[in-house]
Amino acid sequence: MALRVRKLELSLALCTFAVTFGIALTVMVVTRNQAAGRAAGHRPRSIPVQVGKAGYLTPATLDRQWIAYSDRSTCADRSGGDGVSAVRLSSSQIAWFFSDSSLGPAGPRIGFSEQSGFVHNLVVMQTTRGSRNTFVTITGGDACAGPGQPGDAHSVVSAANAGGAANQRYWAGDGLRIGSRILRFYTRYLPGRVPFVPVGTVIAEFAVSQLARDGRGQAFGEVIRPGITKVPTYIPQAGGTPIVWGAAVLRQGGTAYIYGWQSSSPSSPTRQCYLARVAVSRLADTSAWRFYAGNGRWASGQMNAQPITPAVGLSIDTGFSVINAAGRYWLIEQAGGLGSTQIDAYPGETPWGPFDTAAALLLYSAPGIGLTAADDYQVMYEARAEPALSTKRTLVISYNVNSLAVTAGCVPLSAFTNAVIQPHFIAVPRAVFGAAGLRTVRPATVAAGPSAYTSAAVQPGPRLFNSWSYSGGCPRLRAVRDISVTRIQDSIRLHWQAFGPGVSYLVYLRSPDGRYALLRITEASSVTLSNLAHRSRYQVLIIPENIDHRKGPGASIAFMAP
Repeated sequence: MALRVRKLELSLALCTFAVTFGIALTVMVVTRNQAAGRAAGHRPRSIPVQVGKAGYLTPATLDRQWIAYSDRSTCADRSGGDGVSAVRLSSSQIAWFFSDSSLGPAGPRIGFSEQSGFVHNLVVMQTTRGSRNTFVTITGGDACAGPGQPGDAHSVVSAANAGGAANQRYWAGDGLRIGSRILRFYTRYLPGRVPFVPVGTVIAEFAVSQLARDGRGQAFGEVIRPGITKVPTYIPQAGGTPIVWGAAVLRQGGTAYIYGWQSSSPSSPTRQCYLARVAVSRLADTSAWRFYAGNGRWASGQMNAQPITPAVGLSIDTGFSVINAAGRYWLIEQAGGLGSTQIDAYPGETPWGPFDTAAALLLYSAPGIGLTAADDYQVMYEARAEPALSTKRTLVISYNVNSLAVTAGCVPLSAFTNAVIQPHFIAVPRAVFGAAGLRTVRPATVAAGPSAYTSAAVQPGPRLFNSWSYSGGCPRLRAVRDISVTRIQDSIRLHWQAFGPGVSYLVYLRSPDGRYALLRITEASSVTLSNLAHRSRYQVLIIPENIDHRKGPGASIAFMAP
């Protein structure tokens, strides 16, 4: 996370609808369709997806399918977001677990409409039939029940079923499929801006049978409400955040290793890694967990847990993976902090490491990522291994991409294109882990999809700014420039240099008696003044204002009325 960045959590505007009878009618229709299940009778749209042998999907295919789904999205479909993780239910079905997500429609030049809301987590079921795939978005309820019936979707895991205040949100972590169940970790965060403050963890239990059934269901109104188990909250004696469990989960035979992170403060970029283990069959029974206590020892009770990373200087991301390959364990993560392009792997001899940063293997360097205007301030985070998408020879890794870019008026890049905030994938030959000690591996051996987004998608576009460079996330507005005065018969036309999307201009007129009055609020960069007193002297004051109603300094100009 987020980071939201976004959870990284980035801010996306929530689209609301205020027609009272329409809202009431929509609620009744949504409720009826949730109860009747498939009364609407709308089948999901089919999207062509090139599937390889044994259902293998290449990184290019995976990247493109989410763009295609977004481009064709209705108000019931996920159109973009972050926090991706896949679980395979069968050879023909994959359950995709996402965190922050917009619902459509969306497009490469219109961004995200969010007609049915913005949720902090949901599930998308992908069902393959030959070369055709269908995608069904499953929410916690109240998504649109049919075409032209926008709703206000709820998260699958929320305060309503997992606890906490209504304005708190749950970010998806890792998990496992255990027989007929899927258990996934979700972290509860307080509301507010970055740095986001974690306050607890829960385990959500999904029935495989219901997910499979919903995946073959209708395009509108599929709902799931998982069972919830709360993980006891513990803050180490030194203080800081609680231990956030479930950032990664490793299954080794009948044992599940549950990785967590903890930081001295939410604003600190340094996070230490903690580890618990338990029999797979008792994953949701937190009383059975045993915690790594240092020097190869395990103990009951979180108060005995010791970090596994302090001796090697390894700071972990909020989402990562640990895999077993070539006789060693590898911690895989997006490395280098905010704006870094790297996905690295660190080897260790045991699931608890120590993971050797000096022997790090660079798996991939992502193009188009960086905290520069040329890269549109795009960032990547939470790189995770995806066993459900991998083969015996190839390890697929997902990662999230977002942008910190906003206009001068604080409008995010997501308002202009849907192609940025989408999941991305790479495929790493498993042989690289065996060859790592030989230092013969190069990032070029990794397969990746083509860059889905280029700045041309929003060209000619507005000037963009790094939102994280400013308090509150919005660039400071300066005074308007280049104000010109043109006389048109009995009127005066004022024109000035526009700042771009999201900026409104408050135009004040000072009359000959010396008083200022608000004349107009406009998004245009010009205004025409009429009914002025002949040959009288006036002064105009123009004050810019962004979408958060933060104002810049005013600029004035005097003129004589014709």
